Amino acid sequence: MNDLFVRIRFLLPSLPRAEKAIAEALLENPEAITHLTLAEIARESGSSEASIIRFCKRMGYSGYSSLKEEFIRTIANGTEVESEGIELSDSMTTILKKVYQSNVQTLNDTLVLADEGYEKARNALIKARSIHFFGVGDAFAACQLAFMKFSRLGINCTAHSDTMLQLVVAGNMTEDDVAIAVSYEGRSKNIVECMKIAKQNGATTIAITKMNKSPLLRVTDISLFIAVNDLTVGRDKVTRRVADQFILDALYLGYATKIGNNHMKQLKKIQDAIDQNKI
Repeated sequence: MNDLFVRIRFLLPSLPRAEKAIAEALLENPEAITHLTLAEIARESGSSEASIIRFCKRMGYSGYSSLKEEFIRTIANGTEVESEGIELSDSMTTILKKVYQSNVQTLNDTLVLADEGYEKARNALIKARSIHFFGVGDAFAACQLAFMKFSRLGINCTAHSDTMLQLVVAGNMTEDDVAIAVSYEGRSKNIVECMKIAKQNGATTIAITKMNKSPLLRVTDISLFIAVNDLTVGRDKVTRRVADQFILDALYLGYATKIGNNHMKQLKKIQDAIDQNKI
């Protein structure tokens, strides 16, 4: 997967209008930049040269020439792998292969976006008195699984599907607690309100979401971004939850390894209790 295109799509929702036009033009016709001058690309995209330079620097390049060189390298290494839709004629084997490829691509793309936020999130979790997960719909399923894993470590945590209980938990949080929200769009009213309340109470707020000018990000201390562009009808792209679980599993393992060997004793204790109830 080409990391350059992943990063451009990641920034796209947050870009100013002029820079967004440049990004969209580059994504639509990436080969164009390999033979166009700065003035020509400005004319083709309907932007100014100054806007293009700002976009280049936002992407981490010194100027147009360095961005152009990166595009040349990226294109030379091969085109992107596009996710294939499921067709009526597809066999189950074909569907398995397509789902596999889509999931792998989502995980690779999400990894491209990883930054120091993950270390900050782990440190916040280690210091926390309690950890609380917030999500609705299928996002709650990811929260519930994370709750089960952290609970096995003996951590005081919650994951409620009831919106009223979520608000109660948020209202009781303090500066010693961590709130983790899972929301693809970052616009679920109840989740945003819970995170807002938690933040007002001094808790550290962590969001697992896509890059967007969303109300959730305005009340989030640490943002962990997933790289999924879900344009399907009904927002049914299953890779969203794969990316969420990927991040939550990483946080769980990062937490468990950091607290030392005590977590192994606790896990064995819980597993013994579970095994006693097996037939």
